[in-house]
Amino acid sequence: MIMKNDKKTKGQLIEELAALRSELEKLKEEVCSFRMSEERYRDFVENAADGCAEYDLKGRCTFCNKATYSLIGSTRAEYIQRPHRDRFATAEEADRVLAVFREIYRTGMTADLIVVDMLCKDGSVKTLECSISLIRDAQGNPVGFRNIARDLTERKKMEAERERHRTFIDNISDGCYEFDLQGDIIFCNEGLPAIFGYSRDEFLKLDRFRRHVSREYGKYVFRLYDEMYRNNIPSKILEYKILRRDGEIRDYEASVSLIRDPAGKVTGYRGIGRDITERKKIEQEKERYREFFENIEDVCAEYDLKGKCTFCNQAAVRALGYSLEELLHLSHHERYPNREEADKIFNTVHETYVKALPVNVVVANILCKDGKIKAMESSLSLIRDGSGMPTGFRSIGRDVTERLKIERERERYRDFVESIEDACAEFDLRGRCTFCNEAAHRMVRYSRREYMQLRHHQRYASPEEIEQVFKTFNGIYRTGIPARIYTASLLCKDGGTKAVESIVTLIRDAKGNPVGFRNIGRDVTMREKMEEEQERLREQLNQARKMEAIGTLAGGVAHDFNNLLMGIQGYTSLMLLDTDPRHSHYSQLKAIESHVRSGADLTRQLLGYARGGRYEVKPVNLNKIVDKSADMFGRTKKEIVMERDLAEDLWIVDADRGQMGQVLLNLFVNAWHAMPGGGEIYIKTRNVVLERSHVRSLDIQPGPYVKLTVKDTGVGMDEITRERLFEPFFTTKEMGVVRGTGLELASVYGIIKGHKGAINVQSEKGKGATFNIYLPASFKDVVRQDEPQKATLQGRETILLVDDEKSIMDVVGEMIKGLGYRLMTAENGENAVDVYRANPGRIDLVIMDMIMPGLGGGAAIDAIRAENPDARIILCSGYSLNGEAQDILKRGGVISFMQKPFELADLSQKIRGVLDK
Repeated sequence: MIMKNDKKTKGQLIEELAALRSELEKLKEEVCSFRMSEERYRDFVENAADGCAEYDLKGRCTFCNKATYSLIGSTRAEYIQRPHRDRFATAEEADRVLAVFREIYRTGMTADLIVVDMLCKDGSVKTLECSISLIRDAQGNPVGFRNIARDLTERKKMEAERERHRTFIDNISDGCYEFDLQGDIIFCNEGLPAIFGYSRDEFLKLDRFRRHVSREYGKYVFRLYDEMYRNNIPSKILEYKILRRDGEIRDYEASVSLIRDPAGKVTGYRGIGRDITERKKIEQEKERYREFFENIEDVCAEYDLKGKCTFCNQAAVRALGYSLEELLHLSHHERYPNREEADKIFNTVHETYVKALPVNVVVANILCKDGKIKAMESSLSLIRDGSGMPTGFRSIGRDVTERLKIERERERYRDFVESIEDACAEFDLRGRCTFCNEAAHRMVRYSRREYMQLRHHQRYASPEEIEQVFKTFNGIYRTGIPARIYTASLLCKDGGTKAVESIVTLIRDAKGNPVGFRNIGRDVTMREKMEEEQERLREQLNQARKMEAIGTLAGGVAHDFNNLLMGIQGYTSLMLLDTDPRHSHYSQLKAIESHVRSGADLTRQLLGYARGGRYEVKPVNLNKIVDKSADMFGRTKKEIVMERDLAEDLWIVDADRGQMGQVLLNLFVNAWHAMPGGGEIYIKTRNVVLERSHVRSLDIQPGPYVKLTVKDTGVGMDEITRERLFEPFFTTKEMGVVRGTGLELASVYGIIKGHKGAINVQSEKGKGATFNIYLPASFKDVVRQDEPQKATLQGRETILLVDDEKSIMDVVGEMIKGLGYRLMTAENGENAVDVYRANPGRIDLVIMDMIMPGLGGGAAIDAIRAENPDARIILCSGYSLNGEAQDILKRGGVISFMQKPFELADLSQKIRGVLDK
């Protein structure tokens, strides 16, 4: 160029050079300015809060500023190397963004405000707002994408929070509102008009005083708000009444705060209000409950599942003596006097928890602070949370210490009343039973219900009893006498009667007015029977004593009479020995002997009555004696029919055959006298075993007996006759019951008693008489009885005769000598022993009187047998074989018995019988 312009002047060259230098300086300034501008842009982009990045058409990052990779917590290199899909939270999000890029590429349009969720390096997600545009080369061809991203995470949170607040305010039932200082509404949610019963539009147009009960009340409410403004109270809870559209007045509560502008000036009120009408009712109800719980005497408490008390009322404090704080800190076991009681309650509570059922009543002993123990009756139930899970227990307890004492006392009384055998009953003034114990209805064999339904007249056995009881009750009612004892016969359900001795008292109400009767009765039926039985036994005892006294007298008379007869009989027998049967005196002597036998029979009856007539007791079969006696009596009394029912296997009895025959004969004669026109006599024998209850009235021992029954069809007898029937010399000739000597039945009684038996009689006038005789069974073998020989036997042996009466000594001595025997005598027991000792071996037989003064016959025999155990002895007495005589015979040895009076032939046979053994 210089070459082309070589013709230019130097000046021109200098000018051009200066121009070039100026352009060069200018170019330097532009480059410097460009560089400064580029640095400024680079710094702007690099330090921008928004993320700036460029991507090629394959989505690879070719540039990113610090904000871009800092947003996701990575380095620049990590971000640039990250594939497209790994940048987003989900695969779906990556596909959505890819679709946006494709649409931008296709249309060339810029995509503004695209929101995407980016995945951070730590796994969290951030929401970005992106603006994406195409990058073109110099020819205008798309070569990539430029993206500016802004982190919307916090803004989204704020918007979400704002949306939640808006939704919350719009959807809550509470009324949210803002008032200006004049009380006009400048904002409200849907809840506020709903509380007043209006729509939102209606409520915003509503005059503010129409929201209240009256205009005056509206002004009062406005003053509540104004007071906050004037006193600069930031917030306050206001409570007042509002008027709904339907005219209903409701309670309203508002949480009000002041609204201030940026300068802090108060511009209005902001409030959240709610209808608290129901809550007020609940609170009032709660207050009533609270006052109720705090003032009742029942202990109300709640416990957690560990047994710790979480709530209790003041009654618990008063009842147990602890403070409220102390009660809340007591452990489960500290509330009870011992571990057993605590464990018992724990098990009950555990059962409530397991079964999830309320426990109606549980009684526990609670330990008070002062050491006393109180009985608490409590009901338990579970406390559940909102999901129904048990969280504790609720208990309502009552101090029942005194009640339990009363109940125990009442139970003792009840047990006592129900357990005693006395009948306890209460009746109203009309005689209806209002209460009775077990004994009352059991006594008359009714159920309790049946007994209480009985009317007054249905309880007693007769109209007289009904009248008597009515008069007794009426007398107590009229006079007010505290108590009266009476006896009445109650009618049992089965038709029987019970004699009941009762005491009746008036029942009075609290005012002292009579309202009924209380009756305590005792069954005295058995007592009356026992008293009757005792009276009967007492009479029997008196009778027995009287008869025993008579018997003792009769026995003594018979003994002395037998001694007299012995003298007569002895001398008569001696005279007959020397008298020819053809002599005129022989028949007279025989007549004397016959009269002696008659007298002996009479004394035998007396001794039989005196229970002294058992002569020879041997095992006998009573049936044979019955047959022999019945046959003999039947042959002589043809008008009497003898019927027999005799047991074939009849047990053996120990008895005197002659006396048993006499008993039967006397009973037959008594029956014959009772049947003057003829009749029947039934004789029956049976084996019986008498229990203790059977023999009480018979005065014999329990055990096996032979029962002999003699029954007639005669005129019978009355009770007075039965009572005196066995008395000696008692006769009723006008009835034809007993005739003759009057000793027949008396001797029967004495003989049976002498055999340790019993006799009783059953009879009614016009219905005959039945005599029952009980004789002890023996179970021995029957002894065969030989017929006695009547020949007079003689001998040459030596006999010692002992008797205290000289007349007996003389006559019996003459009889012994008349029989050919040698005779020695002794006038008493001592003399007899001396004589026997003085003649050892010379005396062959001793005839010993039993009753003597000094040493008696029994003692003398013992002394003689001490000298000679084989001594042969005949015991002789005016008494029969009984008592002492029987005891002497039981001692063993060669001893026999002979009763005075006796004939010479009988004496001879008895002597030979003893000597020849």
